[in-house]
Amino acid sequence: MADLVTVRCKLLTSLDLHSCNRVPATSLALLVERLPRLLKLCLSDTQTDSLVLATVGTTCHRLRELDVSHCKKVSPSALLSLVYNVRSGQFCCPSLRVLLLQEVKPQGDLEHWVHALCYVLLALPSLEQLANPFLADAMRLLYLRNLSPSGFPPENFPSLVEVARIRAKREDKSNGPVRMEDARTAAQDFTLRLKKLEDFDEEDVSTLGSLCRGVEEVIISLRNQTKHSWSLVQWLNLTRLTLHCPEHPPRSLEDILASVHPISKSLHFLSLQNLLWGHEDSLSTVLTWCPNLQSFQSHFTVQQHSDSHDAAELPAWPGEPLPLHRLHTFTLLLEAEEALQPIFQHKLEGLLVSLLKGCPKLECLSLYGIPTLLDRVFEVVYGSPQLQPLQSLREVSLCSSNITQWGVSLILRAKNDLKTLDLSHCKDVTCRDYHKLQERARKDRRSISITWQ
Repeated sequence: MADLVTVRCKLLTSLDLHSCNRVPATSLALLVERLPRLLKLCLSDTQTDSLVLATVGTTCHRLRELDVSHCKKVSPSALLSLVYNVRSGQFCCPSLRVLLLQEVKPQGDLEHWVHALCYVLLALPSLEQLANPFLADAMRLLYLRNLSPSGFPPENFPSLVEVARIRAKREDKSNGPVRMEDARTAAQDFTLRLKKLEDFDEEDVSTLGSLCRGVEEVIISLRNQTKHSWSLVQWLNLTRLTLHCPEHPPRSLEDILASVHPISKSLHFLSLQNLLWGHEDSLSTVLTWCPNLQSFQSHFTVQQHSDSHDAAELPAWPGEPLPLHRLHTFTLLLEAEEALQPIFQHKLEGLLVSLLKGCPKLECLSLYGIPTLLDRVFEVVYGSPQLQPLQSLREVSLCSSNITQWGVSLILRAKNDLKTLDLSHCKDVTCRDYHKLQERARKDRRSISITWQ
């Protein structure tokens, strides 16, 4: 099969060999050698080793994307073989933008693996994404100018200092030559062109962010309470932001408001996962700050403060819709430690009303575990003077939320492009209601997949 590809597909630009783990490394190398026009190559979960990566480096000069995730034979020396040709003394893969090394476990000395990642970051001038759990460690070494490790790199490869010198010279030729022995000076004059950073701790944001100012997407882990203040203001091009708590106790939504605010207007995608939601107005504040959002995903555990309002004193819902004219996906998953207090429930309903009235392009709506009665929300949204709201709605999921057959029927009767409706674990929707809703869709000659159990 590999031979057939090289004979019949010599002009191939994209090749995916994911999980072809019975093809030996020698065959992979021969295959790649005969496909010099490749722009995208996936070798994930294969027998890729130093031989294969060296062949990729010397042959695929146009390569832009390479995936060698889950490859057990990828070692530090293999990474170096990808970016530097020992025989010719030249650097390779100048056009490589994406290098995926997910689930690749370092072989041997962990420090050598991190130094190899440093080497790759310096040697690939066009690199925009390097996916590996140790990326932050490598960037930390570059930030500290620790470019003289003992026993690295192997013989015949330029030192990290030399690679940094060459990179700095590429960045700004007008600065003149930089002495090889001065690692600190050599590293001060280069910047990384990474546009996506994954699995960064918040403590690293302010420092490591100075190495790559053009970041467009970042995934940040929020650990236990930190004394370090951090901000995203250095990333003016940031459009996609994910903040998540991998540990317990989780952090609160209120903790991150000041960090998000400076770049909120530029965000197109925002994901807030496993956070505590303490103040009832915090979420509406975040959404108001982000007028250009296209997708919002969230998972909160509600942790309420003491209730200072009686039911008769609840403030009126805001009359104006949230101006989220570009939003097409909205996901809100709630977990509550106890029943929602009246003020929190009232503010949540008002937020959903303002949101749904202000999103004319909304296509996917997911409300998981919403304890407040959604019937009231949809009554106000569809009963407002606004002409035919939510016309672009295609997918609605109300799993484990508090809604009845009446609230669901409001969605079905409205003018929209609804294709799927998930009512799983909605305890107030009975089997009889489910069949009525199906019958309603059939009468209206609408092909809607309704899920209920």
